[in-house]
Amino acid sequence: MYKKRFKIFFGIILILFFVIFCRLFYVQIIEGGKFSGMSDSKRIRTISIDTLRGTIYDRNGLLLAVDKHSFELTVMYKKLFDAYLCFKQNILPKTSEVKKQKITHDLCKECHFDDVLWAEKVVKFLEIPYLDVFERSKKIVEKVEKIKHGVEKRNKRKLRIKEEIVPHSIISGIPWRKVAKFEVEMQSLPGVQMDTKPVRWYPQGDLSPHIIGYVGKLDEEEIRNYNFKKRWFDGLEQSDKLESEYFTQKAISVDTLVGKNGIEKVYNSRLMGIPGERFEEITLDTMQVNKLILERPSTPGNNIFLTIDSRIQDIAEKVLGKRRGSIVVMNPWNGEIIAMATFPRYNLNTLNKDYLTLSKNPLKPFLNRPIQSVLSPGSVFKIITAIAALEENRINEETHFACYGSLKGEGGRFRCFSKYGHGLLNVEEAIQYSCNVFFFEVGKNLGGSLLKKWADKFGLGNITDIDLAYEKKGNIPKSTSMAQTINLSIGQGEMLVTPIQVTKMIGIIANGGWYVKPRILQKITDYKGDILLKNNFESTERIDMSEKSLDIIKRSLRKVVTVGTAKGTGLKELRVAGKTGTTETAREDVNHAWFVGYAPFENPVYCFTVVIERTKGHGADVAGPIVQKLLTQLGF
Repeated sequence: MYKKRFKIFFGIILILFFVIFCRLFYVQIIEGGKFSGMSDSKRIRTISIDTLRGTIYDRNGLLLAVDKHSFELTVMYKKLFDAYLCFKQNILPKTSEVKKQKITHDLCKECHFDDVLWAEKVVKFLEIPYLDVFERSKKIVEKVEKIKHGVEKRNKRKLRIKEEIVPHSIISGIPWRKVAKFEVEMQSLPGVQMDTKPVRWYPQGDLSPHIIGYVGKLDEEEIRNYNFKKRWFDGLEQSDKLESEYFTQKAISVDTLVGKNGIEKVYNSRLMGIPGERFEEITLDTMQVNKLILERPSTPGNNIFLTIDSRIQDIAEKVLGKRRGSIVVMNPWNGEIIAMATFPRYNLNTLNKDYLTLSKNPLKPFLNRPIQSVLSPGSVFKIITAIAALEENRINEETHFACYGSLKGEGGRFRCFSKYGHGLLNVEEAIQYSCNVFFFEVGKNLGGSLLKKWADKFGLGNITDIDLAYEKKGNIPKSTSMAQTINLSIGQGEMLVTPIQVTKMIGIIANGGWYVKPRILQKITDYKGDILLKNNFESTERIDMSEKSLDIIKRSLRKVVTVGTAKGTGLKELRVAGKTGTTETAREDVNHAWFVGYAPFENPVYCFTVVIERTKGHGADVAGPIVQKLLTQLGF
């Protein structure tokens, strides 16, 4: 019985194999020519679907950077190639013989009407010069042919690459009015169509461009060095991670826009999103789509919320005006940057058009001054000199030094800004009147190594690791002579710091000695609004400094405003504590003017740094009034 069942089962299997064999024979041998022709005339092409880059907001949800759709005209490569050949093979003799002669739509009609028909209609419809279309076609074709040559050279055979069967953009930023009209005529132009493409838009224009940053195409070095292993989203399962990495690699192409500076660069991998894909069957002769096989939608990038308050940022930029310099406003308790203004600056929406002019500007508008402008801090550094001397027991609040206008020492005579001197001073009085001679004496007692030790403790001469690109380190040199130590004690010489470092320093004093790390990021959400990362900060480390020394410094900074070098700035009524500073430059009549401080004195809400570069004034009379305007408009 079992043998009989086995024979029946085996017979069925044989019949099935025979049916399959017959079908394969019919398709491959009898109808082979037919299907071979179909395979030669049709192809499956993959079209990348652009994704939306994540949006950047300020702390209150105001839009700072967002993707919006722009219309562009795309043309199939074959049509571009034909038009390119017309130009390259000198079919337009008049334009090649007379260099300045304009191309007209009549020149190609006689011999190559079909090759340039699409171009003729596009030129007429969009009201643009023929030359623009040919030049754009030339760039695309030369680029694709270069890629193709490289691929064929590696594979040692003729190949058709993807770039030959996908549409290419020749004109972008087409107004909606023309798009609607063009759609009506599109049937008569196979292989030419309107597509949408996301473009980066900055609604606030020239507000905080150095913080937001900008996007651009990857250059060859960036393509080689780009880290493809970066993840777009947190919490992916292992299987999803493999898939995400595949699409991450596809997201990086020659035409992909990536962050080049600012937040756009630092959080580029979070902002980019994952592009989608569309698989289409096309006829090679006409390049028309026969059917859609599969479409995988794109995933928008994550959204970034900054600590910046756009209202305060706008106030800071306006009070800074057209003075070369910067303003930093920070929360001293958690390091959140509330505003970071710099001048000169630029408009992000017109950057491409203005780039050449901006790059030649001697004032360096691309310099993010709060984190990249390295300057001597001048008298601002006297805060550190005083703290170091108090903590190292080289002076106390009863220690006095006499100032008679200068101090003779190794290397010559070192002068105070007061020609006749300040008389007998203790440390509080020396800070409030910014007496150089007092700090010369303190510097001699301390030595260069202790000055450097305490400067390092407060983060001067070291990057703050703020989440912005290209932060400069500065320099706190090791003193090699007494003359150098004396200069360093008042923030002169080879000492270089950035405004953000000084803001961190004054923030530590304002909050009672707790370390803070300046930061721009508040939180990251996905495109649905779910929070992926919240950048909470709680200081758990306190600087090794006594309450007594801190109290002396804080009282002194308040007296700077009430009876000292900044008493005429109007900051007393605004309950400010701070320090003025004037840094000498190579030119005798040109200085860097500083004012650093915090307010209100009793319970600080903000700490701030204002520095005006290369000015004829001093810290109190140049930077002081700017602080007064800033705080008044903030409601102090």
